[in-house]
Amino acid sequence: MKIALAQIEVIPGNLAANFAKMSKVYSLLAPSYDLVAFPEMALPGYFIGDTWEQTAFLRECESLTFELAKLSTQSMLVFGSVGIDWKRKNEDGRVRKFNAAFCAQNGKLIKHPKLPFAFWPKSLSPNYREFDESRHFVDLRKYAAEKGENPASLLAPVDLRIGSKSFRIAVNICEDAWDKDYTFSPIHELSKSPLDCILNLSCSPYTLAKSLRRHQLFSNIVKETGIPLAYVNCVGMQNLGKTVFGFDGASTFYTPSESSPKRARNFEECVLGCDLASGSALALAIHENASVLTLSPSAFGQAAISETAEIYEALLQTLKYILKQWQISKLVIGVSGGIDSALSAAIYTQILGPQSVLLVNMPSQYNSELTKNAAEDLAKRLHAPFAVVPIQDSFAATVAQLNAVHFSQNLGMRSLQNLHLENIQARDRSARILAGLAALYGGVFACNSNKTELTVGYSTLYGDAGGFLAALGDLWKGQVYALARYFNNEVAGKELIPLESIQVVPSAELSFDQDVLRGKGDPLIYPYHDALFRTWVEDWERKTPEDMLSAFIQDNLDTVLGISREALLGYFKNDVQAFVNDLEKWWSLYIGMGAFKRVQAPPILALSRRAFGSDHRENLGTAHLSRRYYELRSKLLSFSLKKL
Repeated sequence: MKIALAQIEVIPGNLAANFAKMSKVYSLLAPSYDLVAFPEMALPGYFIGDTWEQTAFLRECESLTFELAKLSTQSMLVFGSVGIDWKRKNEDGRVRKFNAAFCAQNGKLIKHPKLPFAFWPKSLSPNYREFDESRHFVDLRKYAAEKGENPASLLAPVDLRIGSKSFRIAVNICEDAWDKDYTFSPIHELSKSPLDCILNLSCSPYTLAKSLRRHQLFSNIVKETGIPLAYVNCVGMQNLGKTVFGFDGASTFYTPSESSPKRARNFEECVLGCDLASGSALALAIHENASVLTLSPSAFGQAAISETAEIYEALLQTLKYILKQWQISKLVIGVSGGIDSALSAAIYTQILGPQSVLLVNMPSQYNSELTKNAAEDLAKRLHAPFAVVPIQDSFAATVAQLNAVHFSQNLGMRSLQNLHLENIQARDRSARILAGLAALYGGVFACNSNKTELTVGYSTLYGDAGGFLAALGDLWKGQVYALARYFNNEVAGKELIPLESIQVVPSAELSFDQDVLRGKGDPLIYPYHDALFRTWVEDWERKTPEDMLSAFIQDNLDTVLGISREALLGYFKNDVQAFVNDLEKWWSLYIGMGAFKRVQAPPILALSRRAFGSDHRENLGTAHLSRRYYELRSKLLSFSLKKL
């Protein structure tokens, strides 16, 4: 039996485009394969917000599902879409829907042998991170509970007859394999009876190092069951409004006898052809518009790569899909001479070409010759159009205008402070110059904010926190530096990002107190604050200042933070009070003003295990610290470190 795993780009909500792609790919593969499988939700897309509430959309999904089934005259067709029970309602009063796998043969959908549906419902619904399936879908567990039955009793494989031979395929969907923390394991229940193959349809977003966890998961399933497993995932980009996710594909064929499973390339459309009899696999590259399929060894996945290389590939490939889907071909970037804007410019020029990326330096009296020269040098190295638009005059005009304002009543208005002056410059650059140039150019402008800044709101609302997308918004400052070096050394093979941008003190250069020539810069200690903020945002059991003080007192910071107590105190010149003050300051900003800015910031490209936006839900409020925190703080400040 031969199975083709069609790793295609799924465009969220674009039924017509997905239907056309699936039809074409199936017609090309069907003559050579007994079963052609497409990913989870391949027809409608997975992350489509509340489009599931549109009856017209559901009817179109159903209609195209029947049209796809009619194609299955040469081989079995398996694909993901929405299953609808028009006679029942969900708890929200809307029509009942299932995240489902459809199996078709001989031009017709195959009926489930144990359920009143012509589809196989997903058994387990994820409701963590960006996933919120119970908002729209009923899973097999819930359906079984309504019927008063054990969900295991409703599971059934798909029977496939090829000539004189019969095959039994356990078709399941994504989370059905990630069952460690569930009370029910669909795959292991199905594997209690004879099976020829396990087929997992997924729409699994990329997360750093997730591919390794996924590989370990499926490898263990194959070891435990002794059954071959075929995993098909999509590529492309889908989003939840505030958070944009890339899909890495990495479709894989596992066999009990193979220690090195065959895997498709990350982020690229391709087909993995699997032979159950021999355990072999072929990689087929899908050329543009799925018009041609060719045997291509390059479509096989790469060997393990470094973390920085993996992040770069995910960032670059997902950005390509974003720009294509959003039909963006022209971009304006404000380049300060610093590292964030330099990396942003380098990556975007790789994708769009240097002539489609305008680089603009917008100095005021506070910008040094060093950073101004670095910005111009960057443009020359990238061969991108470059312009200098000074803001000193407009900044001075705004300050004068604000100082001259007089209201009809005495309101006790404050005079302009340093922070106000800094914010005026940042807003002038983005909301006025970059937005204006983008409109004139017929494009958009980029947001260069990184995750460290976004965590505590170290940015200006409607200023440098503006733009169409925060491509670096899920990267800590240290990762930005690592990517810049990687870009020069491994991607470009030469110094396209100027060394000055990498070596200069990180600084907003918005006042004389941020003079890089005197070593003045951002108020963040990036090696420490990257690690600290990561525990607040990305740890699965998220940390708070209470955890930090507890770890400090117990001398367990190495485990919790990855930094020793001695190293941490070195950042604060052995001043414990300074450490505590710093902790409370940034926590207050993370929960307070930082959150207020994040909900108004551009969408963020997700790369980590926890990205801001839909993946990191939060409310707007003020920071609070626990009673235990205050007890620990009192203890810490009352005793010497020797006593601790």
